Amino acid sequence: MDSPVVIAYDVGTSGVKAVVVDQHGRVLGSRIRTYGLDTPQPGWAEQDVEAMVAELGRASRDVLAAVGVEPSRVAAVGATAQMFNVVPVDASGRSLRPMLSWLDQRAAPEAAEIRGRHPLDGGYATYDTIVTAKDIIPRIVWLARHEPGLNARAAWYLDCKEAVVARLTGAIGIDPSGASAFRLAGATTGAWDPVRCHASGIAYDRLPPVRPATDIVGYVTPDAATMTGLQAGTPVVVGAGDVPASQLGAGACDPGDIHLSLGTAVYFGITTERHLEDPAQRLGPIAHVVSGQEILWLEIATGGAALAWLDRQLVGPGAAESRKDHAAIDRDVPAVAGEMEGLLFAPWLTGERVPVFDDDVRAAFLGLALHHGPAHLTRAVMEGVACQIAWAFEYGLAYGIEPRSIRAVGGGSIGTAWTEIIAETLGRPLEIVAEPQDAAARGAAACALVGIGLAPDLRRAVPARVERSVRPDPVRVARANARLERFRELHAALRTVA
Repeated sequence: MDSPVVIAYDVGTSGVKAVVVDQHGRVLGSRIRTYGLDTPQPGWAEQDVEAMVAELGRASRDVLAAVGVEPSRVAAVGATAQMFNVVPVDASGRSLRPMLSWLDQRAAPEAAEIRGRHPLDGGYATYDTIVTAKDIIPRIVWLARHEPGLNARAAWYLDCKEAVVARLTGAIGIDPSGASAFRLAGATTGAWDPVRCHASGIAYDRLPPVRPATDIVGYVTPDAATMTGLQAGTPVVVGAGDVPASQLGAGACDPGDIHLSLGTAVYFGITTERHLEDPAQRLGPIAHVVSGQEILWLEIATGGAALAWLDRQLVGPGAAESRKDHAAIDRDVPAVAGEMEGLLFAPWLTGERVPVFDDDVRAAFLGLALHHGPAHLTRAVMEGVACQIAWAFEYGLAYGIEPRSIRAVGGGSIGTAWTEIIAETLGRPLEIVAEPQDAAARGAAACALVGIGLAPDLRRAVPARVERSVRPDPVRVARANARLERFRELHAALRTVA
């Protein structure tokens, strides 16, 4: 008899990946389908959940056919997705409007209003964070204020993963990590906190029930079965957002372990077994899906997105999807290292989170000269994002963390040029995880495997193998330190002239 498998869906900003994983946590095959991001007005960023789910269905059928797995062998479904979005849905789980993306900044006035109600600390004591336009709370407030008719019809406000699971099952639920990302759940109880909800004006009965990530939340509906190629009635677990899922998929599961996700956004996830207080009173950790653990999440808003943006300017529309010549990048970017002449890039295309927490700051090139060409610009963007990564990491160290190894995952881990620049700027080695683009999907698969009893422990359900280590050259580290010192001055300078 054929052994059981699980299928995991990773719903990202630019596309969805479907991955088949066996009972030992090994990836048997994967398929990707892409979709777009709409920007109907300056500062707005939206995505059509129904279009995303349709591509999920195509990726699902593609991977099942490619691996040769009969739907009857799929024992469970796990899902992960981009976090910090807002999707209003009706009672059946159908989205009522396009999703407000984590890149969306329309709620900056609402965020400023929330901070203004807490003049002493900007709301840190109430929400465990300084609320910015990149948070969920002001986006829900924006919808209630600007789309009151839709707000009256909304049964639930969900994040992306929860909306996808609802579309597959008709059931509503959220994992503890996803709930904590709303900043409306109690840090000790994990349940929705009436005090936080009242302070924000958000009705907690419109927030999804909080359940363990490994719980079976529902079953694939007949409609979803037709779409995905799965059997109706296949169990679907609650799952985990991309931050905790990547933490699991990278193997960064013990206290002090760190994963660095190099995707559209870039962020650190640092595992801790205690609730960390921010010395600057700006950002608290989020819950992990592993009981008793939390994750200090340090986001850089536009990482890979900045490189994709540059590609579109240099090559034209569609370049972000078509330009994948890592060999050329690894050849050309190091070749111009001695020709930069101080060229710097501030990567704040959609404002920035850690450590500046500034919705309004914008990106810039500084020091352009006539000899600078595409390779110089690419290197400048890589160096600028690397500087922001190092600056955010310094902020994290102030919490008193004893850091262990840094494991890199995501598409930015492919190739060598950018990972070398990041390691040099951090002054620390990077461990590149094998199959780095599958890390979040492996984490979602871990939830499914544990949920149906095929694995006993989330932290060990899927193997994470280090493919290579990037060790920084001391001479280049010194140069990167000098560049980082200049970079830190950019924020104040750009705010002065903006």
